[in-house]
Amino acid sequence: MRKYTKTKKKGFVRNSARKRLARALFRATAFLFILAAAGLLGWQSFAKLDNTAAPSEGLDPDRERPKVEETPTASPISAPDPPNLTLASFAYKSVAGELPNVEPEDIEYTQKSVEDPSWAVVLFPAPNLPDNDDRSFALFLREDEGAWTAAKSATIANQEFPRDVKTLLTDVPDDLVNPLFPPDEAPEPADKPAERAVQAIEAATGQRGDWDASEPESEGGFHRVPVENDDGSPTAVYLNEEGEGLEIAGIGPALTSAEVPGFPAGLADPAFAASPETVRFAPTTPVYDGGSDSERVREGMDEALAEVREYPGALGFYALDLESGDGYGIRPDEAFFSASTIKIAVMAAVYRKLDEGELEYSDAITTEESDWAAGAGWLQWETPGARTTVEDALWLMMTQSDNVATNALMRFAGGPAYVNEVVASLGAENTRIHWKVTSERAAVPSLDNRTTPRDMAEILESIYTGEAASEYASGEMIGLMRQNNLEYWMEGGIPEGVRAANKGGWLDASYNDVGIVEHEGKPYVLATFTKYGQNMPNGERTLADISEAVWLSQTGQTKDEYEDEQREEAENEAREERERSENREERENSPSDDPPSDGSSESER
Repeated sequence: MRKYTKTKKKGFVRNSARKRLARALFRATAFLFILAAAGLLGWQSFAKLDNTAAPSEGLDPDRERPKVEETPTASPISAPDPPNLTLASFAYKSVAGELPNVEPEDIEYTQKSVEDPSWAVVLFPAPNLPDNDDRSFALFLREDEGAWTAAKSATIANQEFPRDVKTLLTDVPDDLVNPLFPPDEAPEPADKPAERAVQAIEAATGQRGDWDASEPESEGGFHRVPVENDDGSPTAVYLNEEGEGLEIAGIGPALTSAEVPGFPAGLADPAFAASPETVRFAPTTPVYDGGSDSERVREGMDEALAEVREYPGALGFYALDLESGDGYGIRPDEAFFSASTIKIAVMAAVYRKLDEGELEYSDAITTEESDWAAGAGWLQWETPGARTTVEDALWLMMTQSDNVATNALMRFAGGPAYVNEVVASLGAENTRIHWKVTSERAAVPSLDNRTTPRDMAEILESIYTGEAASEYASGEMIGLMRQNNLEYWMEGGIPEGVRAANKGGWLDASYNDVGIVEHEGKPYVLATFTKYGQNMPNGERTLADISEAVWLSQTGQTKDEYEDEQREEAENEAREERERSENREERENSPSDDPPSDGSSESER
């Protein structure tokens, strides 16, 4: 074997004036509690609060590259947490370090599974997505010895095609998934708490007629209804009177006021959620590796830094000179949603198998139900059982960004575990595939397919140098990326006539583009990623601006200067060619004074 190395929800969750008022009251109560707790902790605690670092501070630019955590973790907290975190607190702390404007009491809906009590789901707002009026993040958690851990996440909306998300949640208990996608023809919501509670449990579990509700516990417009089925499995449904009916705030045997904010103490045990978190991305301090810290590079980096600081979300990039090996960038080790750029990793893994003789270009692949995913590509419109070949699937994946072809190839080559093994062998330790490639996304990269700018640049460098696979396979991979005509973001920042072999990807407000700029004599790799930022076309424009700034760093010329220089050279060459042509024509047409070479006279000729 070759060795490769490299040094609201509609009907369930709805914001209203009543809910906002309840949240405001809860915030006020929580604020008083935190003040009291801070007083007990003394001046040392206050010193910690006063010295909390700003998001752009506190990290040494010369540090060793960090390793991205395998599970979500919150950023350093700004205040002490209660000793016993609630389910809602575990959920909040799993994602709070990245999501701006989300506070512990913003929980929209909480449910503990009846089918498998070790599972739960928590919904919270998605404030960093465009057109997010009716979008939420669903965070699915699993319990182990009293501690909850984030297992999966998905964006939930009133989607026309719920299958897009459901196919990602096949291992989650059905009673947690069903409430997030109510059928179009659901029964009319009951107006009595007991009946409404039974409706909610039946809709979640799909078991009708097996549930009995006890006498509701009510206070004001809030209700807690104990519910039990024939085998004695107890739970409770929490309802509040919002708008014109009874809204479902949560399902679980003993939810606290952290899971159902605003519920009075008589219905939900008082509890305080985790302390509010400060969103912390890596600092925007430029990173220079090797001998890249030159005046020429800095000129372009100044322009790139201005773009990064003005971007409304998080933006990071890494450029790698393929001749010198020097690299530079901003936030090179920040974790980002990989989107379709992860298909480069899948491609490298497939070519490994081709090199080793375990796959052939002509091998037939039959798609399966598990391969299906929404997004780009025509295979999503085919029923499971569609047939293609390894060669054709590679072309579909890299030139048409076909998600079904990608998932089928990945399964055929050995699954996500094998792809992760290949990229780790190339030094890309922070790149991971967690689930199949799809147009859907999780709340944070640690719950999704992810990578970093540096990782992706190193994968591309390995392809360029022939370390990712054989020299022939590497050439084939670059050839496939040259045929990608879906995204022109990187090309938008380089001069006309300069070729780029690239792969882009996007989901929601995350836009990425990675590739090899084949500038004659000075090729380089660029990997640019964004998250929580702008939608089209602004997100695309930013990628082109970063590409143009890196071009300046690499060449010492602006895009316009290079194009003007090339145009002038082309004009000079054309003028010189015209002059040579005119001289040849003049020589051919001018009379000659030399005697005939064959000895004949002029008249004979």
